[in-house]
Amino acid sequence: MISRILENGNLEVTIPVSLRARSGRRRIIMPDTVSDGTEPLALALARAFRWQQYIDDGKFKNITELAKNVGLDEATVARTIRLRLLSPTIVHRIIKGEIPQRLNMTALRAPLSDIWKEQEQKLLGEE
Repeated sequence: MISRILENGNLEVTIPVSLRARSGRRRIIMPDTVSDGTEPLALALARAFRWQQYIDDGKFKNITELAKNVGLDEATVARTIRLRLLSPTIVHRIIKGEIPQRLNMTALRAPLSDIWKEQEQKLLGEE
């Protein structure tokens, strides 16, 4: 994983992944560099941004069409895409692997505030 801060202050993250077909389904394969429990979160984030980009680019009309294509139910796809609304601080911490133990996929399934500071307080325990 490579991250850098751009001149405009945005964080650019490059996650090296491979797309492979297995059992007739496309899979995202991440390198074995993440072994501290953050892999599922980083993978979910990568999927969230990629799937939303598919919809934004018109490759799929909506979540229903995307879900059928990736072989998952709509609720799972919708929950995953919702991760793109996490605060930049949380996203950055997930990518760096600097997250508290309570921040996991179960915690991210719960309703989240639209206010980033509230998200950070709930998920990272920060004021």
